[in-house]
Amino acid sequence: MKYLVTLKPLEPFLFGGNQTFGRLGDKEAGSYLVTSRQFPQQTALLGMVRKELMTQAGLLTRKRRGEWVDKHKKVDAINLVGYEKFSMNEKALQDFGVIERLSPIFLIQNGKRYIKRVDIESFPYENGVLKGYNPKDDIYDNFVSLDGEKSLKSEDIFRAIEQTGNKKGGEDNSLFKKTSYILNDGFSFAFYIELDTTLNSAMISLGADRSAFMMEVKEDDASLDYKEPKGYLTLLSDALITVNIKENCDFAITSELSHRNLKSKKSALKKSKFEKSETVYLYEKGSVLMNPSEALLADLNQENLQQIGYNIYSIGKK
Repeated sequence: MKYLVTLKPLEPFLFGGNQTFGRLGDKEAGSYLVTSRQFPQQTALLGMVRKELMTQAGLLTRKRRGEWVDKHKKVDAINLVGYEKFSMNEKALQDFGVIERLSPIFLIQNGKRYIKRVDIESFPYENGVLKGYNPKDDIYDNFVSLDGEKSLKSEDIFRAIEQTGNKKGGEDNSLFKKTSYILNDGFSFAFYIELDTTLNSAMISLGADRSAFMMEVKEDDASLDYKEPKGYLTLLSDALITVNIKENCDFAITSELSHRNLKSKKSALKKSKFEKSETVYLYEKGSVLMNPSEALLADLNQENLQQIGYNIYSIGKK
């Protein structure tokens, strides 16, 4: 079955990346000045869905000391959501049980969908340059509608919430300043998901602060059907590209994001030590590349990444 899942934040959220609030274990210090990213990572969506599926199936034991899958339920849990944690560098298709495919995260307001995409309408590309472009212009702060002509800026969608504090006790993590976000009225995050089971609406938590979201689920056969009007390659999701960009397209407007995820043994069902993987740099959703080579397209078409919503792109007709 294919669903449209919307996530409406009920409180400010903090989506992390390479920055970590407070201290990370014994070896790595975190930052005490942290700003949320605008979107959750696809790996966070995958983890949230896996946890919610197990919760709705009655496979998670919840007590004050945490959540876990009891031994006598592990086979059922593995059949439902798979055993492995997602690996960014895995070439073979990983098994996530009944979870067949996730789309990239996007925004929705009153049924209208918005994706991030650089503003190349205001600065048209011609003969290797962007006409009228000034480096002071934030060409990346642009969201376009898939269901109309409207485009928006971040301030139309996201509202920053700053918090500065000093925890009592004077411990190592006592001083902090963080900037969270809340979505403006009417906006929600959204993604499409294909499942070989039923998923029901529920209250879920997401992000570094375990912020509350209302997850609404309804059957929907639609997809992110954006077609780039100028025939460029537009990244609809963050993407891992390992070939040299300069050598494999005529021109590119890109931004990079650092990506790290929690790591442990391959099991996604066991509690593990709080450690992070090596940093991987992804090209940000909304990046545009002109005349990509076949080698670049082949590099993007990694099925294991694409099944959870990474490396998704659109090429329109010129």
